This record gives sequence, C-alpha cells and structure tokens, in this order.
Amino acid sequence: MTQVLGLLLAGGEGRRMGGQDKGQVLFKGRPLAQHVLERLQPQVQQVLISANRHLPEYQALGAPVMRDAERWQGMGPLAALATLVGQYVADPAPDYLQLVPCDTPHLPSDLVAHLLRALQQDPSLELVYPSTKEGVQPACLLAQWSVVASVPDYLMQGGRSLRGWIAGRRAAAVPFATATDFANANDPQTLARLEQP
Repeated sequence: MTQVLGLLLAGGEGRRMGGQDKGQVLFKGRPLAQHVLERLQPQVQQVLISANRHLPEYQALGAPVMRDAERWQGMGPLAALATLVGQYVADPAPDYLQLVPCDTPHLPSDLVAHLLRALQQDPSLELVYPSTKEGVQPACLLAQWSVVASVPDYLMQGGRSLRGWIAGRRAAAVPFATATDFANANDPQTLARLEQP
C-alpha cells in the first residue's frame, strides 16, 4: 500500500494576520489548523504538524507536533521540510510527502488522490502541486519522499524559497477545477469573506 505522510505547515510568523499564529486563528469557532487537519487526515497514513508557537494547543489537535530545528529557524516553510529530514524516522519510510498550509480550511477531499495519480502517471516527475484559474499552489505539493532529502542542501546553499526549490526539481502543475478549495485565510479580510455562508 502506498504510504503518504502529511505535513501541516503552521510554523509561520503570520505577518498578514498582525503577527497572530494563523493556525490558531478561529474559523467558524474552531482553529484554522483543526479544519485543515480534519480534511487531510482521511487522505494520508499519518499527519505531522509543523509549529513554532502554541505547541500545547497544536498537540491538543491529536497529531504529533514538530518544531523547526534551531539551525533552520526563520527560513520559512522549507525549515519544516529540513527539520523533517533530520528528525523523522520511520521504517519503512513513507513513499510520498503531502504538504498543506494551515490556512486552507476548504482543502479538497481528493487532493492527495488527484496529485498522486498525476505523479504516478509520469515516472520522470519528482513532485507535483495544484493549479487553478487563480494560479499555482506550491504549498500544497506532493513530493516523492526521496526528493525531500535535498532541502537541507538547498538551504545551506542560501536558498530560501519554496518555489525556488521546486524550480530545481522535476515538477509539474496539476489542474484542479475549484479555485476556492485552496483559498488562503491569510489576512483578516479574507478570513471574514471565507466565513460567509
């Protein structure tokens, strides 16, 4: 059986939320991260949460929590991947890693299946990510587990951008029909808009 590990990214600084911990911001009465976690869990074998603040609150959501390793702190979402490479031990290792950001409460229920199908259909690809009419969603990428091991080297060479790392890999965008499934509640105005029925 194909093993997919999910990594929920909740370690950012939340600048557009006025410095709030985005994953803990309430959406329809519950933390944003909880909505995302509930959508991702049925699609993967295990979920880890990457967080750097409010660790007890994230632990209360019921998934293991991983804080960015000291050497990678402040390096954005790739810090979570580099930390994962150094700390996650599983035997056997997962086949794939699915990333999701903590501010996408409408994440599609077929995200992993749709991306996995595209990745497995083209053996030359190392990773794939969603694309909608609103643009690409690199923070929702699905990568072969083996390729994640390249992240620490990329950071040590001065790279910091998730898109920059993707650009150096064999990657492709996978079309998704509904752009609102990936709407980011990354500022108070968008959060309020997404809460409308």
